[in-house]
Amino acid sequence: MLKNISEQNDIALRHVFEGRIRSNFLIIMKDQVLRELGPENLMKYYDLHWSDMRMIKGIGEALEYDVCRMIVGIHRAYSIFLSKQEIRKNEKDERYRKCIVTETIEKIKLHLYASKYFRKQILFSGEEFLYYPLPYGLFAISVKIGEILKGDYQLKYWQLYYGIVHNGLSALVLMEDNLLGGAYPLCRGAIEIYVKLLILNRQTALFEDYEKYRMYEIEQSCCSQKYPKEFYVLFKARNCKNSKSKNDYLHFGWVDFIDDYHSVVKKAPYSVYGLITFLKNKHIDKISELERLEHLYKSCHAYTHGNVQMAVYPLLHYFEISIMLYYVIRGTFLLLCNEKEIESKIGEIDIIPMIDRDFKILFAQYMNRSTEKFEEHEKQ
Repeated sequence: MLKNISEQNDIALRHVFEGRIRSNFLIIMKDQVLRELGPENLMKYYDLHWSDMRMIKGIGEALEYDVCRMIVGIHRAYSIFLSKQEIRKNEKDERYRKCIVTETIEKIKLHLYASKYFRKQILFSGEEFLYYPLPYGLFAISVKIGEILKGDYQLKYWQLYYGIVHNGLSALVLMEDNLLGGAYPLCRGAIEIYVKLLILNRQTALFEDYEKYRMYEIEQSCCSQKYPKEFYVLFKARNCKNSKSKNDYLHFGWVDFIDDYHSVVKKAPYSVYGLITFLKNKHIDKISELERLEHLYKSCHAYTHGNVQMAVYPLLHYFEISIMLYYVIRGTFLLLCNEKEIESKIGEIDIIPMIDRDFKILFAQYMNRSTEKFEEHEKQ
């Protein structure tokens, strides 16, 4: 009886994932993953108990379906820009198979922070990018950040941490439903908050000045729609008189209280670009990260202002959104863990080395991109 049920499940899974992965390979990998973990370990990560609440809400874990989505996501992520022959060669290779099994088990151990929250059916058909390794790990970290922040409003930078995780998770949810263009304004906002956090984290005495301007911004945008009187006094005394925009100064005027800021930043001081210029000067170790974020921040402009909704190739969105969120979410998580004096782990998973590995693979693919390769990928 159980064997018949298992066989029927496998037939259904072959049908569901048809065209996205070779069915024999999928079932072999799925069976191997479940064997290696065993029933007792699976119960740690999936709630398979029945209850009246689960029946009323229609909530079910769909364990095998979830595991297969992980396998497909990992395999397709590794297969980007490979020929059909190269993909088949990997599928037959024992080391590659072992890699798929190991990484699937890794993702299962993050299930309670990641795929537990994913849709069973996405809104717009296409790739399930959220099951690709790096977005999956970034989602788990974001949920973990939310868990750490919950109720801890005494944290000095709570608003900044929350803003980043709010934007990051929102962007990943849009990625899940293939609403990819809508993720760019959220990534842009996350980058803005992140560079502010980087500066404030190193200059803690600046926080009160930052908060003062933030409250001016809230009053102007949400309450009176007018600039507060105190703001006009500060604006008239601003360091960079060449900048005429009150709005720019409202957002970034607090930089006037950084001693050497204007000696470093000569162009657009009251802007994200000014903050990035300052950070590149002060944090040599972050230059490559900041330059990539600056480049991608600029690319968000067209999406933010509604001039572009989607690129021709969804894979390009997957690359760009993942890269932006990798730097922002990873950096934010490490800062938060340092402030809270806790390990940067999620359960038994050392998450930072995991996403660093996944990023290295993704970024190499991104640097190897071309129109021809995107075209070939779309045909597969």
